[in-house]
Amino acid sequence: MKNSTPRPPIFYGTDEYRTIIVVLLVIVICIGFFGNLMVYSAISYRQKQKRTSTNYLLMNIAVADLLVAVIIAPLRFVEMYHGWPLGDFLCKTVAPLQDVIVCVSVVTHTVIALERYRSIVQPFKKKLSVSRTKQATVVIWLLCYVSICLPMAFVLKVEVQKGFIICKAVWSSLVRQLFEVYLVVVFIATPLIIQTYTYSRVVKVANRELRNATKSSNPNLTRIALSKVRVVKMLILLVGAFQLCSIPRIVTMIMTEFGGPALTNDVNFQYAITITLVIYYLKHVINPFIIFATSAEFRASCGYCLTCGRT
Repeated sequence: MKNSTPRPPIFYGTDEYRTIIVVLLVIVICIGFFGNLMVYSAISYRQKQKRTSTNYLLMNIAVADLLVAVIIAPLRFVEMYHGWPLGDFLCKTVAPLQDVIVCVSVVTHTVIALERYRSIVQPFKKKLSVSRTKQATVVIWLLCYVSICLPMAFVLKVEVQKGFIICKAVWSSLVRQLFEVYLVVVFIATPLIIQTYTYSRVVKVANRELRNATKSSNPNLTRIALSKVRVVKMLILLVGAFQLCSIPRIVTMIMTEFGGPALTNDVNFQYAITITLVIYYLKHVINPFIIFATSAEFRASCGYCLTCGRT
């Protein structure tokens, strides 16, 4: 008897492609959940001892990646094999959430870069307080949701293709191209320029402070300068990893949009899309490894959380 179960439409790819995506989703769900949960817990514990705006902003990124692990990845898994399960309203409001989370991460990384710039390059300017940081995280989420979800809400709708329910954006090619250019310019290129400029200045000033502190033979000054340098290195690794994972995917999306059928149907280009998609998903699980590898304080906080505070 022939299997009557509807198969996913062709844009979900071959069986090999779907197998790769399933493996990726399992990695994101498992490692992304536990890794980012530990980051969140460690920062929560550290905040009781050391309340800083940078810690709250790192927590915001961890929360965004946690949402990918508990909502986006499982939903993508269900969607691949059973279709869109949440109806038309949630198609318009929930389906763009992964893009919103990427936006939140980009903007938060940029705010961290600006905060470090203010703290190290312009230390006499007013600090970003913890209460203001909490307000900023709310504004970041609202800004990203309105900037991405609101335009998408007008074009996303539920359709049935070959008995398979999908949540699909229905718009003209020109509008789609303009929207993608808008996303790249506002949420990729501009933050990248800001982050590159601020961290280049921060590294220069932090290294100069460390050299001066070392020459002074003052152990307290040297300890403070070393702490600044370590934090800056960790933050640069985080934002660098994020950009390295995101930019190849953005490039292939732009090439798909403007390259024409000859390019999009090329086998090598399809492999490139798959590879960049793998890298793109991995950005949601690498932050915990970078944070715990570069920060002894985070490792200590993580150990405390794992033992539930027992000594």
